[in-house]
Amino acid sequence: MKISVIIPVYNEQENLLKRLSFLSAQANKFLLEIIVSNSPETFDETPSICKPHTKVLFLNSTKKGRAAQMNFAASKATGAVLLFLHADVQLPDDFYNQILNTIKAGNEAGFFAYQFDKNTRLLNFNSKFTKTDGFFAGGGDQCHFFTKKAFETLKGYNEEFCIMEDFEMFDRVRKAKIPFAIIQSKATVSARKYENNSWLKVNLINGYMFLKYRLGVHPTKLRKTYKTLLREGT
Repeated sequence: MKISVIIPVYNEQENLLKRLSFLSAQANKFLLEIIVSNSPETFDETPSICKPHTKVLFLNSTKKGRAAQMNFAASKATGAVLLFLHADVQLPDDFYNQILNTIKAGNEAGFFAYQFDKNTRLLNFNSKFTKTDGFFAGGGDQCHFFTKKAFETLKGYNEEFCIMEDFEMFDRVRKAKIPFAIIQSKATVSARKYENNSWLKVNLINGYMFLKYRLGVHPTKLRKTYKTLLREGT
């Protein structure tokens, strides 16, 4: 079964180098399609980074925004399963077989538990909440995957959401009662937000943003608030 790995990027040349090296090696062993969906606002060397990788399909998205970039790539993908990967997230080595087994078990969607690339007590505490389907489960760092049929049934990501598109998507998955699973082989997530701010600040901001999302605040206002509060860094 072919899995299309879709990576939406905006000035992510350094992280993309790591992701493409790993995925290209995996594509020599498994049936993978690797698609990089580039933001029209990117100004770094992302196109040059992708060029030497013969197994990578590089696309310039017609619209900016992660949701739009992911939908655009999904429309070009040929895999039976779509896996959405952030450029700063490392998949576990066994991701291909884990996804196949999850789909074969009757699930049509899912995501991965994760750990951080820094081993601290506070970050490890956060990662524990990614193992189960709780209040904050289903964020984009958890690497969403869907059968293409399920993704089309859901009509893709909601492009109105310039932030929180990941949670909005899995809210619809739950509402539609599409069977999904959380894979316990952990992805590895960058701790750069916590390093640029602090553990307490990031968690308070995340909680505040999630509350405003649940209260129905418009995504553009959410994004403006988020950029004001959080030092995102590089």
